[in-house]
Amino acid sequence: MRRLSWALLFLLLLWLAVPVLAQPSSTTPDAVLLQAQRAEQQANFPEAERLYRQVIERSGSSPLAAEAKLRLAALYMRKLERYNDAQKLYEELIKEYRTGEVAAEAALRLGEIYELQMQKATDPKERNALEQQALEAYRRVERDFGDTAVARGEGKQRLDALLRRIDERHRNHPAYRFWDILVALTGRQPWLSYWVAIVLFTLIVIALLTPLRVAWFRSMREMKKLEPEVRRLRERYKGQELNEKIMQLYKEHKVNPAAGCLPMLVQIPILIYLYYTIRMYEYQFGKGFFLWINPWMAERFPGIVGANLGQHDLPLLILYAISLYVTQRLTPVSDPAQAEQMKFTSLFMTIFMMYMMYIWRFPSAFVLYWFLSNILMTAQQLYYMKQEPVPAATTSPSVEEKEKTPEPVPAATAASNPGKSHSARKPRRRR
Repeated sequence: MRRLSWALLFLLLLWLAVPVLAQPSSTTPDAVLLQAQRAEQQANFPEAERLYRQVIERSGSSPLAAEAKLRLAALYMRKLERYNDAQKLYEELIKEYRTGEVAAEAALRLGEIYELQMQKATDPKERNALEQQALEAYRRVERDFGDTAVARGEGKQRLDALLRRIDERHRNHPAYRFWDILVALTGRQPWLSYWVAIVLFTLIVIALLTPLRVAWFRSMREMKKLEPEVRRLRERYKGQELNEKIMQLYKEHKVNPAAGCLPMLVQIPILIYLYYTIRMYEYQFGKGFFLWINPWMAERFPGIVGANLGQHDLPLLILYAISLYVTQRLTPVSDPAQAEQMKFTSLFMTIFMMYMMYIWRFPSAFVLYWFLSNILMTAQQLYYMKQEPVPAATTSPSVEEKEKTPEPVPAATAASNPGKSHSARKPRRRR
């Protein structure tokens, strides 16, 4: 009986131990992750990839799965040079976590991928494109994850290193030298030289555009004088005939309705050129401050106030939007019927430009130029348009009056028909 009891007990223990012995000795995700790391260290990359995938499948959306994805993406990027696979994993992590250290790490590694691809590229255009992508990736880390340790540490170091390389490459460019001369005029002082250089550049551009703008102001002033006659033409004519009469009126008074287009067309390439030169000189603008745009304010209002003129600044962008709206509202409108439409257009353009400049995170140096330019152009408008226009009816006959004016009677006809001529009648004698 005792032997039977021991035999049953042995069978029971054996039955309980078989499932445990049948399992692998280390099946937990943590243990599998350690095995994958050991396989990677031993250069057994296929096995490491398989084990990382296994951890990701078993861990779901846990922090362990995020770590496995980061390690697998790094394996693709640095050891296997499968950049597309690594990029997909990093983008998945950014979408999944959005904020925090994991998303910041993934965004930073995207920039590293572009830099690695740039080192292997042979085409100069491709290298420049990859360099810009890396720069935008590092700026994204600074912009969207600025409060993380990744952004303050390795992110800042990589961004500074890339900007320094770009700065050294562009030192001999004429645009770079031009900005450098403007900054050097005041001794390269952080609190003075850089924003003064922007002011000087704005004054130079305004001086070059002033002749075109003066011509536009004169044309708009003349069109303002012709408004009464234009209204009378609108009451009498319609359609194509109305347009022909208005153009005839403008031609007689030597007024060009399209005179305002030329200053705008000239200013567009200047803005494009300015944007790229400021990007070229961005590393140096990072040393300059302006009023509230400084590191002390940036620490207290992160993401709102820029630390230097090379970074985006929200208060300056709001001031720019206000100046843009005021400039557009003060622009004279020759057609009274377009006055109401101009109100909506001004508001829409202001909101649109502010939104786009906020999304693109324009450097505060560029926004400062545009803000100063709006102020100076508004001052020009107030100066040249302050005189009240004289109504055209008092200065010259209108098109309608010219059409209604009868032709002068020839002298011979008047002499042959004295009855119809008042000047030929004899005055009556007084009784």
